[in-house]
Amino acid sequence: MPAVSCRFSFDIAEWHASSDRLADDAQWQAWAKAPQSFDLTAEHKPALAFLPAMQRRRLSRSARLVCDAAWALADRHPAAPLVYASHDGELNRSFELWLELMKSGTVSPTSFGLSVHNALAGQWAVLRGDMRENTALAVGADGLEAALAETCALLEEGAESVLLVIADDPLSDGYAVKAERAPFAYALAMVVTKGSRYTLALTDRPSENLPEAPYWGALDWIRFMLADGSEAIRNYGTRTWIWSKQP
Repeated sequence: MPAVSCRFSFDIAEWHASSDRLADDAQWQAWAKAPQSFDLTAEHKPALAFLPAMQRRRLSRSARLVCDAAWALADRHPAAPLVYASHDGELNRSFELWLELMKSGTVSPTSFGLSVHNALAGQWAVLRGDMRENTALAVGADGLEAALAETCALLEEGAESVLLVIADDPLSDGYAVKAERAPFAYALAMVVTKGSRYTLALTDRPSENLPEAPYWGALDWIRFMLADGSEAIRNYGTRTWIWSKQP
């Protein structure tokens, strides 16, 4: 049996996912059952009717998806602090800034300010009128697990619940560079509380025994949640995480 480096348990009060390709729960279910054969050509843009039109127009694709995934959860759990995590961040906005800099020699200060990694957490705070301290994480491949470790640390410090949001908008195919890209843009939000239904353990399982998991592990987690299985093992080179859930 592999040795366990760390283990933490928790409950998930509720969760919700949003993407630019899947419009409702039925489509998420269909994609989860057959992701390779699901038609991802149709684009979906969340309505965000709860925001004024001027505010909606200023949001990037990632910001729109985060608001769509997390807004109702935040309304129902107003005391939950935010932990926001992303691998790609505002990568497409950064590429646009580079192109503009090469063309004109300058960039918009507003666009630059919105390209930094914690900008989306700041936008969320402004839109919600929430002046509490939030956490923004720039994560590697096992970003969901890292964000959950941070979340559980906040629970141990006294938070009754935490709103965890992980989002990625992969680099546009229009940029002909070698880059690992998620299959589509997405945001996953969950309200995490103390409990024991879910357990996440980090082990020293030999990495060669398992295929390497992609950085968009939050999408695999959604499939895990929508399936009947009770365990999922995810390998990230020298780190292997074991998910367990009780019925």
